[in-house]
Amino acid sequence: MSGLPFPSLRCLPAVPLDYKRTLILYVVLQFVAFILLLVGTPLDIFRSNPAGMSKTLICITLWGFKNDCSSLHSDLTLDDIFHYCPDRLRRFRALQIFVIVSIVVYGAAFIAGFTLLFCFAVLRLTCMALNIVGSVILCVAIVIVAATFSKDDGQHCRRLSSIGYRLGASFFLFVVAWILDIINMIILLLPYTDTESAVDKKAEPPTAKE
Repeated sequence: MSGLPFPSLRCLPAVPLDYKRTLILYVVLQFVAFILLLVGTPLDIFRSNPAGMSKTLICITLWGFKNDCSSLHSDLTLDDIFHYCPDRLRRFRALQIFVIVSIVVYGAAFIAGFTLLFCFAVLRLTCMALNIVGSVILCVAIVIVAATFSKDDGQHCRRLSSIGYRLGASFFLFVVAWILDIINMIILLLPYTDTESAVDKKAEPPTAKE
């Protein structure tokens, strides 16, 4: 059936050319979103330049604290820096899980989207499901980062924004990846024209006039 957001569940070896261009855009955007998540995961979520004394930035990543953001290794673990902040520590543990799951889901959506170029209907629904799940999970991760940045977690756990920290590269990469995911959901909702149906209609003989 043509003109519907989702076709009947069957494999179409030849995707309509016009829609294939749209699918290529989907695959490219999904790949970019996946790479942004991969790149952003080890980078700083929060960074600070204490008293502006030097160009060296300290930062907090998903995995710990660094005295120098350019370093490849953490100087302190999350348990060390959030020892007196159990709620914040639990939030970071949840954040780790959400980000890792997001990477898996975004990667699966890219693979499904690439396959979608050759086998259409069922995988279109699969891509939409993966994009919805991915957007929800990554949105929760972004909210966790924002809450940690702007919320006090007790007397010894002042909000990070009040002690000189600002949002780091990871946060902005996650936001861009999430926006690309939303765009891809819109792309998947665009109607398409079933080439086979159009050919079948042309092949039907005209009804004889009575």
